[in-house]
Amino acid sequence: MPKLAYALLLPLVAATNVKSKNFVDVPRDGSNRFTTTIGELSLRPVRWSVVGGRTTREVVSGRTVPITVQADIAKGWHIYSLTQKPGGPIALRIELLGAADVVVRGVIDAPKPERTFDKNFGIETELYSGSPRFTIPVGVPGRALTGTRRFQIAARYQVCSDKVCLPPRTDSLGVALRILRRK
Repeated sequence: MPKLAYALLLPLVAATNVKSKNFVDVPRDGSNRFTTTIGELSLRPVRWSVVGGRTTREVVSGRTVPITVQADIAKGWHIYSLTQKPGGPIALRIELLGAADVVVRGVIDAPKPERTFDKNFGIETELYSGSPRFTIPVGVPGRALTGTRRFQIAARYQVCSDKVCLPPRTDSLGVALRILRRK
């Protein structure tokens, strides 16, 4: 859907779904990100978090450590799977940003998506709702220098309800990884 269509559609949907006063939800996680909610329509219906919090993970150089992220998806909304076929909604993409020697090593472990025919896209879609978790095999090369690496786990996704799809967005989570020397 063209960006102009989203810009025109969103105010229309928001105006038809107003059931209470407008308010701004102050985040509880200490971030400076705010969610604007109009009635029951949230303009940020997905919240990402790192399972286990922001503690520094440890990995031996040349090895892999699993890091799990969770998407908390508001009731009535869904995102699309990592394996969503092209020609319809934007598939979920998870990648690492910011540290050249920290990479995804292997396949991201994801729950089995719900499959359903979506009349709006005219294709079968694979989607997640609720609180799906994704485990990323994060690896470092054997020649990596010891020390701490700070990087971002970025999730690019599209979120839809049965009435509207919001434009694709990318949310990032800060992660720290301590690389230890091989024994």
